Amino acid sequence: MPPAPDDALDRLHRDLGLKKLNPVWAKFELFFGLGAVGGSVFGGLHLARDAGTPEWVWAGLAAVFTLGGYLALAGHRSHLYQSNNRLAAHLADLVRKPPHAG
Repeated sequence: MPPAPDDALDRLHRDLGLKKLNPVWAKFELFFGLGAVGGSVFGGLHLARDAGTPEWVWAGLAAVFTLGGYLALAGHRSHLYQSNNRLAAHLADLVRKPPHAG
């Protein structure tokens, strides 16, 4: 179901000058980052059996681990921003409505 032409989230983005965040891209960042972290951990465990592994390989695994962790955190942060924007839009919509006549 497509959103209403002037729903609360679109209005919040327009009023505050925010750009819309893409939830698919956030999921890609999250899962790709977690995959990179997991792959570097399992790669490190596999290479730990080999006594002759050069230091540059370990440095590469550490870099993949670090960058994968950063990417996973960036995806998580994007999801948090999207959730906070939806909540702020909902609250702003409630404030704009007149109080209930009782």
